[in-house]
Amino acid sequence: MRDAVAAILVHDDEVFVIKRQDYLRAFPGYLAFPGGKVDDEDSDYEYDHPLISEFKPERIRALIREIEEELGFDLEQAIQADEVAAIDLLGIAITPAFERVRFHAHYYKIVLKSKPQFKPDSNEIAWSDWMRGEAFLEAYTSGEGMMVIPVMRTAVALAENMATPKIEPITLEYDETRELAYLEMIHGLGYIPTPSNTLPPAEYTYALIIGTGDSPRYLVDPAPADEEVMARLLNTLKRYPVDGILITHHHRDHHERAPEIARRLNLPLRCSKKTEQRLLASNGDDYLDQVEVIHVEEGTHLTQWLGRDVHCYELPGHDDGMIGFAPIDMAWFFVADLVQPMATVVIPEPEGNMQHYFESLQRVIDLQPKAILSSHGIPIGGTYLVEKTLQHRQERETQIIALLEQGVDLEQMVKTLYRGINKKLIPLARQNVRQHLRKLGHQV
Repeated sequence: MRDAVAAILVHDDEVFVIKRQDYLRAFPGYLAFPGGKVDDEDSDYEYDHPLISEFKPERIRALIREIEEELGFDLEQAIQADEVAAIDLLGIAITPAFERVRFHAHYYKIVLKSKPQFKPDSNEIAWSDWMRGEAFLEAYTSGEGMMVIPVMRTAVALAENMATPKIEPITLEYDETRELAYLEMIHGLGYIPTPSNTLPPAEYTYALIIGTGDSPRYLVDPAPADEEVMARLLNTLKRYPVDGILITHHHRDHHERAPEIARRLNLPLRCSKKTEQRLLASNGDDYLDQVEVIHVEEGTHLTQWLGRDVHCYELPGHDDGMIGFAPIDMAWFFVADLVQPMATVVIPEPEGNMQHYFESLQRVIDLQPKAILSSHGIPIGGTYLVEKTLQHRQERETQIIALLEQGVDLEQMVKTLYRGINKKLIPLARQNVRQHLRKLGHQV
């Protein structure tokens, strides 16, 4: 596990906050602090000063480098010029086990004697400003800003006391042997990364708990891979109880063992009528026995989130019964499997439809939500991923049209378009090509 650093720059009662660009691979659109990973080249740093003598040189070198790259500010020069009052290690955050890439992230608070004129790198930073501690925390609690757990806990601590020298705990803590992680990157939306029998490269379905205040709380798409994972999920739900289950669509990695959870906890299960029909057709007429099923459709009022009404949206294409949902102000949009951060979405047969998929993508883009929530990754800022997904599909269609004009058959198309793909994924690639051909009016 590699080291990383974050620079919490403080002056008087304010902290310098950045918002990451929506197109970045890591934490797009999140409120954060300047920082990054420690590189191998940082290990030969030899500068010494009483403010930094207790810290490992390579981490300080990384801190200096990242601040210079992102803000155009020379921290080493500021230390030499006596412009830095103190540097404290607030805490070390360990990336949760469910993440593919993990770090020991060292959060350093750097107390400045005056406000520098930063020059933020617009390639990484969409927005930046000095904020009072209370305002920084309010950006999260209002639901407007996304934060990872260590940043959120830093916001809480600084709102209480800007002079705090330590935050304990700053990292996510839970018993991995008995529970699943619970995260609120957006206040009031509880993500539970759940190991599921999903398609690679994904390994988890991110079950979601939605509903705040006195409104009903729903567990969305619980699909634990086995009994052991289900036991951990049930233990997690003891701490975060819900009033019902919502299934967005009928694919296995969105409902496996959900009816059993509903029966054990005596919870109603909500889904679209088409999803119920496909669940019964795929899993047997008794699959939903002893479960109260309540249908949702376009416009169904689901619950409330931070005082805003949350309504359902029909998002066909990947699955003809798929449902998403969003608050009335479009602070975010849960799109289920409309997009995936790590891979393209399969448009399966027979429930998928490429024309409808294009239309659902465009619909979400037109609604302009401030963040996108999907079933196989953390929330991301803006509609960049949705736009890129639509662009990719449009480009793929252009390629298919060109191959059609050359008289290339289906199998050769798949070989040409998906050269080097894992052989196990070829049947899925073939489905996508066939769905494009159907959209273009070809019989396949």
